[in-house]
Amino acid sequence: MKRFGLNYFPLVLLLGIAVVLSGCQLQAMADEADNEITVWSFTDEAGYAIEKFEQKYPDIKVNFVNIPGNFYITKLKSALQTRSKAPDVFMIENANIREMIDVPYLQNLSEAPYKADDLLPEQYPFVQGNEKDSKGNVKAIGYQATPGAIYYRRDLAKQYLGTDDPEKVSAQIDTWDKIFEIGERVQQESGNKVHALTNWNAILNSYDGIPWVKDGKFVMDEKYLQVLDLVREARQRKVLAEFEDGGAGVAASMQNGGVMFYPGATWALQYTFKANAPDTAGLWGLAQGPTGFSAGGTYISMYSNSDKKDLAWKFIKFYNFDHEFLSELAREQDYFTSNMIVNDRLAQTVTSDYLGGQSHFEFFSEAARKVPVYERTKYDTIINNDIFKNVLQLYLNNDIRTKEEAVERIKRDVKLRFPELEVK
Repeated sequence: MKRFGLNYFPLVLLLGIAVVLSGCQLQAMADEADNEITVWSFTDEAGYAIEKFEQKYPDIKVNFVNIPGNFYITKLKSALQTRSKAPDVFMIENANIREMIDVPYLQNLSEAPYKADDLLPEQYPFVQGNEKDSKGNVKAIGYQATPGAIYYRRDLAKQYLGTDDPEKVSAQIDTWDKIFEIGERVQQESGNKVHALTNWNAILNSYDGIPWVKDGKFVMDEKYLQVLDLVREARQRKVLAEFEDGGAGVAASMQNGGVMFYPGATWALQYTFKANAPDTAGLWGLAQGPTGFSAGGTYISMYSNSDKKDLAWKFIKFYNFDHEFLSELAREQDYFTSNMIVNDRLAQTVTSDYLGGQSHFEFFSEAARKVPVYERTKYDTIINNDIFKNVLQLYLNNDIRTKEEAVERIKRDVKLRFPELEVK
């Protein structure tokens, strides 16, 4: 018995130590998990912000999940509804913001302790236009401002317009009729090698954001009727290069100078022009076109059932309102933020070698203040992309011969797709 007791005591002691150590490890793991949040997005651009956030808050870990492709919103809705591995923070593309904004799984950021309404005045009005739900509560905050402009080839502008100065170029292309006149002349003088625009979508995209529905009624804005006239006129006058949107022809034209003018938003500089034509640095400029517009944009929301809301809000606030971070993002990523204070400060010093030394933050800061403020509806993306564009193509191909027939076809298709809407 005595021998047994001597052997048994060390065993008990070792087991006790193991239990204590195990408990400490479990507690450490629990503490670490308490300082983690999960962020979902449909692109990888949030990676930069996460890196900077973790540098500023080294005690917080961000688990980032990038879900590219068309299934992102479906997966996001499923995760939020089932609470199965749902993210604490998630991004929503501008095209989907209105279909998501009233979903109950988006945290109300107007209420305490967040009080996001007090922060929103730092943002451009057109960004604020889609941050609130139908009851006026902030449910998503847009960290990206996307005013549009006309990107133009400086070498072609010198050759055909006699100048590449942005203000002088702007004065020559401030109406579609002026652009069409230039397009006709350039097409003839170049022997059909240079055109004013890539395709008819360049015209339509310059009116992005105009709602199609108001108070449950289908409303076709007068500008969409003008687009019907403009795209047919552009084709008849041989202004268009007729490249497929997003196709190889568009990318090649950026490199070889086959097109003069490209309507595009802020993000096009980084993700379209630099990506498709990296060797053309210095050959580009920004000009004001016939319309002020915005294209795209990304919003960030918090899961209403998250148990890490304090950390989630810290990340959201950092991404939208931390001036030091936003200044770094703008300078290092050529990223035009939604924060007017930051952009106005940078406008005084930041220039782009790719844009021939132009002060692009100053340009876009002015353009952003001219963007019309629209509140999108959950119907807009489908009506615009699946119905209006289809009818436009039929109209251009003369499968639909008159403007009146085109309008009636649009109304018919909207009524079939959305029977709950009033269509007259």
